Amino acid sequence: MPALQIFKQLSTRPFAGDDLQIVCLVLASYRLIQFVCLLPIIIDQVVSRMQGNDLIINGFANHCPQYFSNNAADYLVITVDDQGSGFEVTRNTFGLTFAGIAALYMVIDVAWILAVWSAACMGTPTEPMGRDEYLRPLLIFKIFAVNIFPILLLVFGVLQIAATRKDNYGCFEETPVYYPDKGAMYALFSILLVTYALELLIWPTIITNKVIRYLRGGSRLKNLGLDRNSTHSKGKRLESCLGGILKCVSVLCCNKAGGHDLKNKGELKDFASNLMEFANNDTKVDVTLSDMYVGLKMLARVQGERRVEAIRNLHKASLNKDIEETVVVDPGDYTKTSVTDRRALLITPARNRNSILTLKANDEDEGFYVVEKNVLSPSNEDDVRILKNAAHFSIYAQYIYFHVRDVATMDFGLAEDSTSFFRDIETILEDHSYSMASVGMEQTQLMHANFFNGICQTPYAILLDGSVKSVVVAVRGTSSLEDWVVDLQYVPLPLDQVGKVVGYGPALEGHHCHKGVLSRAKWLYNDIKKNRVLKRLFSDESPYRNYDLT
Repeated sequence: MPALQIFKQLSTRPFAGDDLQIVCLVLASYRLIQFVCLLPIIIDQVVSRMQGNDLIINGFANHCPQYFSNNAADYLVITVDDQGSGFEVTRNTFGLTFAGIAALYMVIDVAWILAVWSAACMGTPTEPMGRDEYLRPLLIFKIFAVNIFPILLLVFGVLQIAATRKDNYGCFEETPVYYPDKGAMYALFSILLVTYALELLIWPTIITNKVIRYLRGGSRLKNLGLDRNSTHSKGKRLESCLGGILKCVSVLCCNKAGGHDLKNKGELKDFASNLMEFANNDTKVDVTLSDMYVGLKMLARVQGERRVEAIRNLHKASLNKDIEETVVVDPGDYTKTSVTDRRALLITPARNRNSILTLKANDEDEGFYVVEKNVLSPSNEDDVRILKNAAHFSIYAQYIYFHVRDVATMDFGLAEDSTSFFRDIETILEDHSYSMASVGMEQTQLMHANFFNGICQTPYAILLDGSVKSVVVAVRGTSSLEDWVVDLQYVPLPLDQVGKVVGYGPALEGHHCHKGVLSRAKWLYNDIKKNRVLKRLFSDESPYRNYDLT
């Protein structure tokens, strides 16, 4: 369904006519917030009028000391019609007037929401049944008639606030008994004004966007190569905006969430460019939310049909003694073989693990095919060892976030502002006084640690675990703004050259890696090589030369 065209240059994109139900739900929740704020204000104004708290005597409201300077007996019997005895009495009608207009606006807008909801329910996404003929006049009525109310309420409220605060809240040289712009009622009144302002903010936004697009769309800018509507230009602006937002977050958090290493000089280039390529507005494809919903439903149905067909084939294959050309993929062995009987395959002595048959999407053509995958088994010694090691070393993945630095600071005298922990490379084999016993790891010693977190630099620690005779390199995961920026650098880079440098050339040929992860892995490799801790631990004279590396 295309978007509903209200005027020639104004449509409801990205909403089609039937998508306006979503808009109705949002507006209904918005009106609920306004109702919660408005109801106490109405009750308060009615009670104040009944108690006479809205009276203004001789130009002074009841929050001024001059209000109580008259004789109490005269004050108790004074009426609005009785202006004698030096009294001039008026009423402050702002509260009830504002509340009345706001209540009327709410009733009209709720009725409009119900009408739009009813019209949007007509037909289907593919058969609108004249739905737009009913929705278009409702939207025009909203734009030109209903929007007058929030404008009036916002202007009325702002002017009243200015008048109330004039001349020291109307008390002149005297100090007010209380301030009318403080308290619960004024807070609710302020929330109402903010909601009205947010409702109206969409229109200057739309107008500004139209003007900017018109100015940027000239052929002169394109001829000069300054087309700001190009995907590349939009990507650069988005990159600058995201970088600015991250720097603002860093400042607001006082750098506690990181961000000190963000320079906004290309760190988010890949993410911004890919996002603008995905959201390219140069095309004239009028895609709305209902189109995406219908497309996803159709895709789910097609995938479901293919899955059911693959399950039927799997069932037939399980019943037959001979499985013709079933592909078997072993995660530890990337060779493909052909088997004749799944039962015989499971009891083969060379295959100690249990296995299951699963469905895998076919990359070459449509549909699925049957794949056998291994699962961990409690009867297999290798599987038990893998699970045991995973449970043992998982504690390092937790402690690298906070505990390693705490131990280095409190137990080993590291300065609070230090970015790394070094030990003397010459005595690192003999000195056993750097145990992490304070955090329950008596058999573990801290050998080296880096705590600086940048775009390339990542916190890590090298530890010696005597309980399992292993040297552990624990690398911290995502925990700062720099880490999030690195996560967004997801463009794949080839590993051919990296393989040649680290000695795994043939194994890494044709493979790719996440750009952000690769940049940090390179830094980690070079930093470990520079500090020579691992080289020292695995040297010929080291008592730890036969330890494992984890």
